[in-house]
Amino acid sequence: MDTEEAVRLEYQRSRADLEEQEDTVKFFIRNGQEYTEDIFAHTHRLLSKRGHSQEIIQDMQRALQWNEADYLEELELERRELLMQQEEVEQHYRKKRQELEEQEE
Repeated sequence: MDTEEAVRLEYQRSRADLEEQEDTVKFFIRNGQEYTEDIFAHTHRLLSKRGHSQEIIQDMQRALQWNEADYLEELELERRELLMQQEEVEQHYRKKRQELEEQEE
């Protein structure tokens, strides 16, 4: 039989783990956006120096934006999944606490 303390500790561990995973996803989102901006700026300078047309530079920018959008979409899906898991952990915790309270009555 679970005790209230064991249920609370399990909840806190699960919640902390999921929040850490969410923080990691947020880190990758921020870094991905910065990385894409850096790549574009660097590539833009290189292509401009070499005399490439604006059309080529714009094509490259669009390709980077598409790749970034795909990357961010995948990370956002992962983040939403983690949020759903956090909600499930919260609901499980509430249910276990309610069961423990009912057993005490």
